[in-house]
Amino acid sequence: MTRKLMAAAVLMAAITATGAETDTPKIGEPVKLDTPVIFIGDSMMKMLGKGMEKAFKAKEVTPAESFSSLGSGLARPSVFNWPAKAKELCERVKPKTAFISLGTNDRQSLESRTGSMAVVGTDEWRVEYKGRIEELLEALYTSGVTHVVWMLTPPMKSDVNEQHAQLVAGIVAEIAGNEKYRERFHRYDMGKVLTIRPGRYTQTVISKTGAALAVRDTDGIHLSFPGAKIVAEDVLKTYWPDKK
Repeated sequence: MTRKLMAAAVLMAAITATGAETDTPKIGEPVKLDTPVIFIGDSMMKMLGKGMEKAFKAKEVTPAESFSSLGSGLARPSVFNWPAKAKELCERVKPKTAFISLGTNDRQSLESRTGSMAVVGTDEWRVEYKGRIEELLEALYTSGVTHVVWMLTPPMKSDVNEQHAQLVAGIVAEIAGNEKYRERFHRYDMGKVLTIRPGRYTQTVISKTGAALAVRDTDGIHLSFPGAKIVAEDVLKTYWPDKK
């Protein structure tokens, strides 16, 4: 089975197993977002956060700042507790909009609420991981955030990493389709501006000036600064279209 077909199968399995609704809001659907803005996440947010801060400042969409924790995720709250950190950040920044990039480090077993270990990719794992995302969302919403945008990762170079990214994307899609969250939880697909062919990993794209830009790190996972800049500019165009 090809990488593309394998990823698609994982995504469909995730959606089917978790019962995602068919009326899930479109990815990148324009919504009115307010400031202050915070960008939080794992190592995927490190370069992206810097690019977002710079782009937002240039367009006077402020205040906006980022926080990233390398190697973190939702899998090991005893090591790094994202809901607790989110509350701490919200207390200081008092954001109205939060952009999140998490999941790349969570391809591992999770301890379920019953005390058993849920193997990645199983129904039990999906249920547990969904609950952890929702716990993070509640921490943000109860701290004053009105809108959360989940940054879906662009296609990964490794088949294993891509399958996991699609698994997380399927769970996020289910949450986005839940009536409880659909008006305040949104998805943005970084892949739409970082690929030449949809769904396929792209290392280099051609800029508007005709120059070749390496948009991904050589590890096949993270963004380069040019890639982060492209995403940041498109995020502004999507959610703050009046900022020319």
